[in-house]
Amino acid sequence: MATPLAHVAVERGRLEGVTKCPVELLHQLVPLLETLGPLANHPGLMGEHSIDSIGKGIDESKFDECRARLVSGDGMQVVHKARKFDVLFCDAADALPPAQRRQCVAVRGTNEVARRLDPDERGSTEIVVAFPGGGTLAVRRQHRNPRHLVVLLTSVTKKKRVLEADLPEGDAPKLAALFEQAARGERQPIPPPRTTSRFVSLVKNSYWELPPWYAEALAKLAQDVFRLHAFVSSTSLSLSRALFVDRATAHRMDSGAPSTHRTLIKGILHRWSGGCACRLHRSKAPAEAFQRLEVRLEFCGGCIADGRCARHWSTDGALPQSGHFPGICMKGLKVELRCTHAHAQGALGGLRVPLNVEDDKMGLAFAKGFVVDVAACGARLMAAGAEQKELELDMSASLATLADARLRHNHAGEHMMQRDRTAVHLLRKREPIHKNGKLAGRVSAECSAILKTHKHLFRVKG
Repeated sequence: MATPLAHVAVERGRLEGVTKCPVELLHQLVPLLETLGPLANHPGLMGEHSIDSIGKGIDESKFDECRARLVSGDGMQVVHKARKFDVLFCDAADALPPAQRRQCVAVRGTNEVARRLDPDERGSTEIVVAFPGGGTLAVRRQHRNPRHLVVLLTSVTKKKRVLEADLPEGDAPKLAALFEQAARGERQPIPPPRTTSRFVSLVKNSYWELPPWYAEALAKLAQDVFRLHAFVSSTSLSLSRALFVDRATAHRMDSGAPSTHRTLIKGILHRWSGGCACRLHRSKAPAEAFQRLEVRLEFCGGCIADGRCARHWSTDGALPQSGHFPGICMKGLKVELRCTHAHAQGALGGLRVPLNVEDDKMGLAFAKGFVVDVAACGARLMAAGAEQKELELDMSASLATLADARLRHNHAGEHMMQRDRTAVHLLRKREPIHKNGKLAGRVSAECSAILKTHKHLFRVKG
């Protein structure tokens, strides 16, 4: 896999290269599965209408059909790969030692992460059989014991089941031949990352899906300016969490009167970045189911021409716009972190945390231009064609300038990491701040110093 973006979930298909195998390979696999069944206490594993059929681990509603497809190869896809990553559910990854958790990257569009295997764990290979409907069967072979066969079943509902046993001595050559044949398949190229936006047309609420490089820019803004990694870490009592953006989207809100039209950019955080954050500011969370955390940038977004846009105008041409990405009206720019829950009539709704760089009691005013740059670039990506590569280069230049500005304003380095740790500690204790902007209770000067950079993360005491 190419080096992933530090804060962006990776596409599963880009984790590691695969070799496409002919479905006839299943004719070698099925006899080994028939041998495995009784050894793994599943005597009817490959039997028709069996209560412990292998199809039960793929799709219980169609278990006989799944077994038949495995035997015939009808509609199946088979690939071979050398394992470099272990894909885990987020809850399982949370239980890993800290060193292994730091090796994990979020997997886009899932509740999973991929842990890069340690050097002594690599080298094992697997054959993955994909069923229509989403279930998979993975066959793994351990080189240290050539007779040991491991079969991992992942159902269409993402339930996992493991079957394993030592095959008889005479079957070891058959297992070796299976993997040798699989390795001779057609090597598939790793798909390159998407670099342009794409329009997603829906019956209602169509939107643009923005490229990963833009999601990375949005995540850097969230982490390096607003320190949201400290906020999401505090949703857990014991675990530090990384900030991963699953995807970035852009929406044009143009229903109703023109005076209400606006643009909305969303950075949707991956589930591994944390769950419901409402209890950090409230006594209890909404009863409605938690959905996700979002970083949202909302602004006019109209095109400026002759000092005017469809909603605003200025006689002196002074409508706010970005220096790096001009031509977009930035009037009414609002940034917030939102904890979204399932919508219900009369529901309180999830937490909203305003993210304001213009608070004169904080030291974030230097970053305002960069917040405007990121928002305006997202709006430009909604209409751009061939210029999108130029936008990527301009965004890189803006972020490099932001890094320099953070150094000049003492907004980087070990002391900021220490402030992050202090903020996490106080947030976990649910310490509020007064309306005058000071922490409630008696705290040290070191704790009070974090208010210059982290005050917006705290609950304001009523």
